[in-house]
Amino acid sequence: MQRPEVLDCGMAIHAHVGRLLVHQLASEVAAESIRLADRINGPGADKRADQLVRAAISVPSNIAEACGRGTLPEFRRFLVYARGSAQELRTHLEIARRVDPEQQTHIKRLESRVALVIKMLSRLYEHPPKTS
Repeated sequence: MQRPEVLDCGMAIHAHVGRLLVHQLASEVAAESIRLADRINGPGADKRADQLVRAAISVPSNIAEACGRGTLPEFRRFLVYARGSAQELRTHLEIARRVDPEQQTHIKRLESRVALVIKMLSRLYEHPPKTS
């Protein structure tokens, strides 16, 4: 059962981005996505690569911002943003896989890692670090 956020408004959250496994994984996925973007082929490759990179970078960036916000409601809000960016990244990867079958194996592996990031973000949302 989710706790009412109204009770948490004044409580400071203690989240250190460097200690969050989801941030580490999201950063690795972003780096791998950037490398993949250099190899994207097909119609609109430059624009698709740019969108892929933007979505990929947004995930760990929003996790970091969540940790810097201080309160539980703000922490959770930025985790929701990170999850949305991860879903967007997953869509860009799916399209890239369909357009560029040569990259299919690599992209499928990356899609699996993005799915794990999404699960980890949901878990962190439901079970945030301690507040004081």
